[in-house]
Amino acid sequence: MSKMTHHRWQFSTFLLIGMIISACVPIIKHEQPSRTDLVELSRGENIGQTFLARYSGLDGIEIYINPESIVEGELFLYLYPHPQNTSKELIKGSLSLGNISTPGYYRIPIPSLRESFNKDYYLQLEIEGQSKLKLATAPGNAYLNGALYQNGIPQDTQLSFRLTYNPIHLYLGLFSEVLKWIAMLFVGFWLYIIPGWALLSLTLPKWASLRWAEKFALSAGVSLAIYPIILLWTDLVGLHLGPLYAWLPPIVGFLVIVWRNQGKFVDLLMANTRKKTISAYRLSSITYIKSPSDWLPDILLLIILLLVFVTRFWVIRNLDTPMWGDSYQHTIIAQLIVENGGLFNSWAPYADLTTFTYHFGFHTLVSNLHWITGMSMPQAVLWTGQILNGLAVFSLYPLAVRVGRTRWAGIIALLVAGLLLSMPMFYVNWGRYTQLTGLIILASFAYIAWVMLTGKSMKPGIGILLGIILAGLALTHYRILLLALLFFPAFIIIFAREFGWISILSRSLISGLLAGLLFLPWFIHVFAGKIIRIFSHQLTILPSNASSPILQTNAVGNLFNYLPPIIWLLLPFIIGWGLWKREKGVALISLWWFLIFIITNPQWLGLPGSGAITNFTIFIAAYFPASILIGYAAGRILHSLAYTQNATGENHSSYRSAYLLGVIFIILFLGIWGAKQRLKDVQPAKHALVTRPDIRAADWIQANSKQNERYLVNSFFAFGGTVIVGSDAGWWLPLFAGQNTTLPPINYIFEEGTRPDYQEWVNTLTAEIQAKGINHPDVLAELTARGITNIYLGQQGGSVNYAGPQALNPGDLLSSPYYHPIYHQDQVWIFAVVQ
Repeated sequence: MSKMTHHRWQFSTFLLIGMIISACVPIIKHEQPSRTDLVELSRGENIGQTFLARYSGLDGIEIYINPESIVEGELFLYLYPHPQNTSKELIKGSLSLGNISTPGYYRIPIPSLRESFNKDYYLQLEIEGQSKLKLATAPGNAYLNGALYQNGIPQDTQLSFRLTYNPIHLYLGLFSEVLKWIAMLFVGFWLYIIPGWALLSLTLPKWASLRWAEKFALSAGVSLAIYPIILLWTDLVGLHLGPLYAWLPPIVGFLVIVWRNQGKFVDLLMANTRKKTISAYRLSSITYIKSPSDWLPDILLLIILLLVFVTRFWVIRNLDTPMWGDSYQHTIIAQLIVENGGLFNSWAPYADLTTFTYHFGFHTLVSNLHWITGMSMPQAVLWTGQILNGLAVFSLYPLAVRVGRTRWAGIIALLVAGLLLSMPMFYVNWGRYTQLTGLIILASFAYIAWVMLTGKSMKPGIGILLGIILAGLALTHYRILLLALLFFPAFIIIFAREFGWISILSRSLISGLLAGLLFLPWFIHVFAGKIIRIFSHQLTILPSNASSPILQTNAVGNLFNYLPPIIWLLLPFIIGWGLWKREKGVALISLWWFLIFIITNPQWLGLPGSGAITNFTIFIAAYFPASILIGYAAGRILHSLAYTQNATGENHSSYRSAYLLGVIFIILFLGIWGAKQRLKDVQPAKHALVTRPDIRAADWIQANSKQNERYLVNSFFAFGGTVIVGSDAGWWLPLFAGQNTTLPPINYIFEEGTRPDYQEWVNTLTAEIQAKGINHPDVLAELTARGITNIYLGQQGGSVNYAGPQALNPGDLLSSPYYHPIYHQDQVWIFAVVQ
């Protein structure tokens, strides 16, 4: 390498580091409910606001002041832990009013609170002197984690405020958070990489020849498939191993890896003993680095992965619980696995369900994370989900490299899926982590099946490996299993002439038989619930007889909600180009997902089965084929341009260096831009059922309620009117407050309850309240018959995913003689039912 080229790479490296650092500096946003109204503060009165500090080093609160009627005086700010504890302030600040002449935000400084991250506070404002202040306010739903208080009484409004932080303490706090993120990645590596790595090293042909990124990505999918199989088969023999489920697979995997690589460790030790350089004993699995073009793609890949995981972890830093309805059932199932040390049947004490037939792969992973770290179950769901969200992106790398035949294809696929598309990042809003887990396994399955079916000979190890993956996928997500099975007919169509359809079928059958054997006990067990009956019913319904709920559930919706228009426009051209170039990898991925789309919509062919796999399921997974295909196209273009040769066949080294630098900086620019866009995907105001005021209310319930109370909570009908779901934090009371509610997890439509008509019985109460109102005699009688003692209205007021008329609202309950309030803080109300 010439001296000039060396200096060029030095400069580029420093510039690259600068871009990474600037990308990793977060955008600090202040709380600022929009101003819509004014509230007056006079001497002898007080205005308060509960809030959550999002960073360390809180050192001031900015209040929007309208200076009408200000003459003189001073505004005092007192900071308390919460509104019920105002006997002694934590901190005090003040602001002189004499110089305030124009409306605007005015900062009241306070001593910096170094440990303020994620802590609740209650600020109280009082005025001294003859002045009157008018403070700006915002609607009650403008801020999730608090409310305005007037003379100690919570209002359905918010103070317009902004929080400021000491920069040093803020960044020290962020540094400690980053250390936690690194620790979580190590836990993720221990749980979700090592077991799969060990099994792949024993079974996958040419494992040693794969690069590190392919090994890591494939190991993730295989690891996720292993855990539910172990949980199932130990349960069959009566073993509930508890924390050993989390420790045994990684420990065994680690020992296998050490055993498999003992020769390399000996060589390395000998090299050090004889004081020879490691390069004299090059390990066969490490590629010798000759030029920047060899190592820079790997560095770029690491940077993309860094951005992917930073965005995933950043968006959950202030969340106490995972969001939306799916998250509640996931948390309950994982909690029950931990409490039972393994699989279970009864959902007590959280719900009146007596069977468990739902897939449980993701919940096993959550339980394992809890056993390793000891974190609360809601936090374990969040962290497991977001680690998997990053792995869902990473898992596409091997398949993209195989289709595109270059590392650039894998890098572009990760860039697209992880940072440029809203999916799978958006999954965090729905808590749709079970599908995400299935898609990670699906990516490893497709790659390994491809290797197995195109191998010169069928080795038993890879057949066993694929059978394990399929069985683990079956226990993780039933619908994604169906997507995996469609890979085989697509492969036969594309590769039958080259490899023979009999050979392909016979190899597939071996893995399928093993997978069926491993899954068979659970398949038999599933008949105890309703899933098989529901699925069988869906498969036999002709299009002409499909009900409105089925058609509604299977609607495609707006395609641009899943992928942006430019991607939908590009995909036909990429597929056409790939077919014109006779790229069998492009043909395979395209045909596979085309078959998935057809099977999802059998009504187009006049066949029954609409709704067995929903369009929503496959379209939110459209990032999977789209990223691989875009990676293929971009990767082939980048690869061909990088290796453009002159007439004599010699590479243009200067051209290649400049070209490579340009590509890297373009990809980094897109990655940093995309990372900032992905932070906008997460929408707690729209999707979070539980807020900090709800957690405070749950603590109050635990401290002040009697045992065996039962709560009526906000709910509405979903999925075509077949199931009721929660619309605020009342749904979570069994877990947070230890009290029963009228609303079980969504799984109640699949499981058996404590009475034969359990589903209809659960739905009836919500239907009665919606039709007749909360004060109707029939409703009152039903409340008494069901032993309902209290009503809970959460901070979100029953508005999450629901825009219809509220059946439960504070006004109706306050004006009724049948209910009286026993708790009102922030926007949370609890009423006792008068017996």
